[in-house]
Amino acid sequence: MKLICTRFTVPIFLLCLLTFCKSPVVDEIIVTLAEKGDQPSIGKDLEGNLGIAYGNGKDIHFSFSTNQGESFRTEQVGTLENMFLGMSCGPRLAMGTEYYSIVAPTKKGDLVAWRKEKNNGEWEGPFQVNDVAGSAGESLADIASDQQGNLFATWIDTRSALVEENQDIPENSGAKMEHGGMIVQKSEPENHTMPKQLTKAEIMAEMGEMPEGGESIRQYPGEDGKMNWVVLDKEGNALKAKDMESYQAFKVKNSERKQPEGKIYLAKSTDGGKNWSKSIEVYASPDGSVCECCMPTIRTDKNDKLYIMFRNNLMGSRDLHLTISEDSGNTFSRPVKLGQDTWKLNGCPMDGGDFRVISKEQIATVWQREGEVFLAKPGEKEIRLGKGRSPSIDSGNMGDYITWTAGDSIMLLRPESSNPIVLAKGVSPKTIRIDQGNSMLIIWTEEGKIKMKMVS
Repeated sequence: MKLICTRFTVPIFLLCLLTFCKSPVVDEIIVTLAEKGDQPSIGKDLEGNLGIAYGNGKDIHFSFSTNQGESFRTEQVGTLENMFLGMSCGPRLAMGTEYYSIVAPTKKGDLVAWRKEKNNGEWEGPFQVNDVAGSAGESLADIASDQQGNLFATWIDTRSALVEENQDIPENSGAKMEHGGMIVQKSEPENHTMPKQLTKAEIMAEMGEMPEGGESIRQYPGEDGKMNWVVLDKEGNALKAKDMESYQAFKVKNSERKQPEGKIYLAKSTDGGKNWSKSIEVYASPDGSVCECCMPTIRTDKNDKLYIMFRNNLMGSRDLHLTISEDSGNTFSRPVKLGQDTWKLNGCPMDGGDFRVISKEQIATVWQREGEVFLAKPGEKEIRLGKGRSPSIDSGNMGDYITWTAGDSIMLLRPESSNPIVLAKGVSPKTIRIDQGNSMLIIWTEEGKIKMKMVS
């Protein structure tokens, strides 16, 4: 195993062998965890040990702290040649009672997992999570563990585009056998509404400022096979594109294209991610698909109830919904819409939100609507926090700490405050409580680096 240990008092990595490098992460000091990395996720076990998983090209890394963030030891988890990394897709971490577990998506539409025992330095994997090859076609997934040692993975499933084993297949269809006799298309399923060859950073670097009235960014293949981007308004009209002529040609050519049919699915593992249950359908929108490119989020509470938040698509509205399981993922409640207003949108905002849960009666969610970030508790009216997207939340003794991205800035809203402050430059923050008091560890990405900061 490759172990990388980072000393935070210098701006570059120092490689150490099987040792911790000491340097505290203190309030008001921004620390570089990794000089190269993307899509970090953060977790904590029952003993308070902290973990951060992130990707770097085809490699997955795990940084671990046993001293509440004073120092981290980094190790390589594994290599995934066709890992999808970017636009909310990447490694996701859960730190369970016996195992630490990571799942990551592939560009072929599969989820794979790694695990290691808490007291064992070796990572094992990858192991297949979804039971139908290519069915995690949107590459958007999350995981959580409960206090009984169960691990749960949820994702947007696109298996409706796959061909069942007993269906007649034309002789030169290009289909092939994979994974226990299931037959899938060699090409990517037709319901991939957002081809994944461009990263968000690449799009934003080319696009510059978002045009006024822009609501969503889509990708499409040009005649040369390369991926292009286009900005759409609420009605789906193109406002700005890398190549407007090629977009119009694509739109005409694909006018009869099959619409997405994404559903929320779940799988369960009792051994940290090596073996997985048959995938089960948690929710299917009566209008044909949930919001196809917003990541679902899964959490457990102290009573081992299971919660999944996702952005739905009902009658043209792209609102966040929450569903609950009280029997370890066997059945789920009817999803409840979050917030009282709605967002009519002919497109996908690529923003799934976040929530924290203490118990069924103590839930707080944060999410974006029309470029504004809101805080909402189930059944209550939403509260506007400010302009931005990609929010994150966790709770301390004094209340909730909320972070989000506004332009190129990370915003922080402390408990009992109505005025967010600029914490740092960067995007996509993640927030977690690190002790029994009010200290929070916030991580984010800035110019291809993983940054973090402790606040209280």
